[in-house]
Amino acid sequence: MSDTSNTDAVAQDTGAATDDAVGETDDDSGPAIAIYAQWAVFAILTLVALIATLQFYFSASSAIDTFVTDRYRPLFNAAFNLAVVLGCGLGLSVLVRRLA
Repeated sequence: MSDTSNTDAVAQDTGAATDDAVGETDDDSGPAIAIYAQWAVFAILTLVALIATLQFYFSASSAIDTFVTDRYRPLFNAAFNLAVVLGCGLGLSVLVRRLA
């Protein structure tokens, strides 16, 4: 019989703790602002990474045009583009696995 009374006391304490947590609305704005700031930084860094990736792609294509003869240029461009596509596919597959 003492087990039942202890269980009821724990249940009452748990209910009291959840009632207090539900009543708080204004004091928890700090973590929400931090999350929004992290997402903003993530978006900015993603944009910068996208711009840098495009610049690298065009610079690498220009380097192929400069250093590879006309005869082998399509082969090098195809190999470079294939490497970019495979890298994007790998990155997307890792991202999808993390999101799922």
